[in-house]
Amino acid sequence: MHSFLRFGCAALVLLSAPVPLRAMGRKEVCFVRFYAEVDAASADPFAIPVRVGMPPRHIFHESGASISEKQIAGAYTYQNAAGDWLALFQLDSTGRLTLHNLSSSRRGRSLVAYVADAKYARVLPNDILVDRVISDGMIQIRGLLPKEVMLIQKHFPQLQPGSLQR
Repeated sequence: MHSFLRFGCAALVLLSAPVPLRAMGRKEVCFVRFYAEVDAASADPFAIPVRVGMPPRHIFHESGASISEKQIAGAYTYQNAAGDWLALFQLDSTGRLTLHNLSSSRRGRSLVAYVADAKYARVLPNDILVDRVISDGMIQIRGLLPKEVMLIQKHFPQLQPGSLQR
């Protein structure tokens, strides 16, 4: 009984000590996902309606992501002359092949990008029009919020402007 009491006191002291969340193994998450547009007339029942573009328009996208953060090898975030935040992602070999196949078969359609963390998700207002075959594995998103830029910078390896090969 005496050793049980000592163990209980030690556990109580350890649990009451102030410990930052990161030290407890809780990792910050960042989701960047791209969904392919589907035709509204032939859309499957699980297609998701979204409002994108300038001027805004309603489209449907697939329920499953075509490209996800697991396929992103690195990111380069920057601000353009108009003050908008952008991110250029370099995809790994699997993502590069997926993007190539998607851009070959879905010309004239859009890709819809979502950026999220553990607490919120947002569809980016600017869709990505697929107007050519993309074989370099690079994909760019526009219209990021400053907190999304910081999240991307923390989560993905940062690419340098000289290392980008388009």
